[in-house]
Amino acid sequence: MKKLVLIGLCTALCLQITACGGLGKADNGLAVNGTAATSNEKSGVSISDKLESGELLIDGVKYSFPSAMSDWTNNGWHISRNYENINTFTLENNVESTQFEVFSDERDSEYVRMCAINFESDPKKIEEATVSYLSVNVFDGKKSLEVILPGGINCKSTKEDVVNAYGEPQEEDSESLCYYYTNSDGLDIVVEIFILSDKVTRVSYGLADSNWGSVTNAEECVQFINDALKASFYGEFDTYVENKFDTMEGAQELYDSEVDYYAQNLMYFLDIDSQTVDEGILTGFYDVSKAILAKFKWDDPVVDLDDGALRGSFEITMYPTNFVDIIIDDIQAVAESGLEGDEYAQGMLDAVSAKVDEISYREPIIKSYRIDLEDGIVEQEAWDEIDDILMDFAE
Repeated sequence: MKKLVLIGLCTALCLQITACGGLGKADNGLAVNGTAATSNEKSGVSISDKLESGELLIDGVKYSFPSAMSDWTNNGWHISRNYENINTFTLENNVESTQFEVFSDERDSEYVRMCAINFESDPKKIEEATVSYLSVNVFDGKKSLEVILPGGINCKSTKEDVVNAYGEPQEEDSESLCYYYTNSDGLDIVVEIFILSDKVTRVSYGLADSNWGSVTNAEECVQFINDALKASFYGEFDTYVENKFDTMEGAQELYDSEVDYYAQNLMYFLDIDSQTVDEGILTGFYDVSKAILAKFKWDDPVVDLDDGALRGSFEITMYPTNFVDIIIDDIQAVAESGLEGDEYAQGMLDAVSAKVDEISYREPIIKSYRIDLEDGIVEQEAWDEIDDILMDFAE
């Protein structure tokens, strides 16, 4: 799959929230016992009373989670120079960075820890991506960042103040309170508020594991691989999206990219310039490509993954189509007909369209690939090879 979104388990992410687990809903109250007002008195900037707004104030400036990295860099924050290859490193679609630090012009000794994720189709630099995790100290000191959370929670707030503001936490231990909510974009968020000596000392925001599909055993791995292939070649998205391996939009883009990849290769093979050919003929080649992809066939993968293991392998039997073999005589006749331009392209389209229903299969090809539940489940190189074998493009 040329653009398959493979987030897999969120253990690959850097949400360092050891006390927090499943998704829940906070019963958020509004009252805070004697805590500072929700607006910053110096700047007059106000934020919501509700934790699920994702808003917070840092030195009088409003930020939100998740947000564009540019919201921070445009306000004088810089990515730590300790982050390697910061000027050239890019994130692929739905890939998250390792943790890094940002510092401001005014407080270069105080850092906010972050991760960034690229939700866009094209690779993006970190400063062009989205903040997917942030952690900031909430200290009481002259040189510390002034941090105010919804409901006025700040460095002077107690555990009781936090509970009064946000309700009982979904999870709690001796050092932190965890709250979960779903934001207006449908993303599940986890907020962890750290308590030391009955005072708030740090807060972290992260994208919860429940935003992504999970594969934990061999049976689920078989289901995932089959659903990914069906989404790619058949345009069948429901189960793939329901299990949160992609959004409906992302799955559609995945399928469209496969159709485009096959159609462009087919036209190249037939000596047709896709940039200049008549639009109706071009559409015809994409329709033919969809019909050919719908013929792709494979057996259920056989997965070798021990219970509780993170790494294993799978074997898959694939049946490349014989499409090139059955069209060769007809396309040769068109090539020798003397037709040119769009007439030539239409002749080729007619020739290949007539052969789709005759498709059968070559001898099966059996391949084995690695499984890594901590790193995208199936690596991109394996998906690319599966693509080319089923499309009969493999050398």
